[in-house]
Amino acid sequence: MKSALDDMNNIKSLTDLVSIANKFDRIGAAEKNQWLPYYYSAYCYILMTTKEADVAKWDEYLNIADINIGKSEKLEANMVEILALRGFSSMMRINVDPSVRGQEYATKSVGYLQQASQLDDQNPRVILMMAQMQYGTAQFFGSDTAPICNQFKKAVELFDQENSDSDSILPSWGKPQAQSMVKNCEG
Repeated sequence: MKSALDDMNNIKSLTDLVSIANKFDRIGAAEKNQWLPYYYSAYCYILMTTKEADVAKWDEYLNIADINIGKSEKLEANMVEILALRGFSSMMRINVDPSVRGQEYATKSVGYLQQASQLDDQNPRVILMMAQMQYGTAQFFGSDTAPICNQFKKAVELFDQENSDSDSILPSWGKPQAQSMVKNCEG
């Protein structure tokens, strides 16, 4: 598991993501009572949408991600991380066709993220995903994004405080995205 996580932190291409997702799928098949392999496989499939130029393939990736999120959900009682990942998956579905999907998937994404926030309002991934939803909505409607930028800063602070145990296999993704959004806000 740790080896697959190390590989996930060095993704350079869509092919890398497919290979790593397959590793997590094999681990999940061998460790049927563990939620993290399915969780990370789902995360990889969500990330595939950021590397795939053909938007028509995104739903295929996100459908697989959602199946794996469901498997993870059945095995884990602490739903914060899973709800954050569901919110991320729904957010990426918006980008397939924002004018058609925006309202439906924005509502779903925000709903998942609000549930997660009620469970843990200091989870940096939840704050990051919610801020990204709010930022995108503000941009779409031409609203001021400055107040939302403070949420990205808060997420970075919480990522800095998060346990940085290099041997941990618990979710820790998101800090580079939060840092990038802070730079985007300042630029």
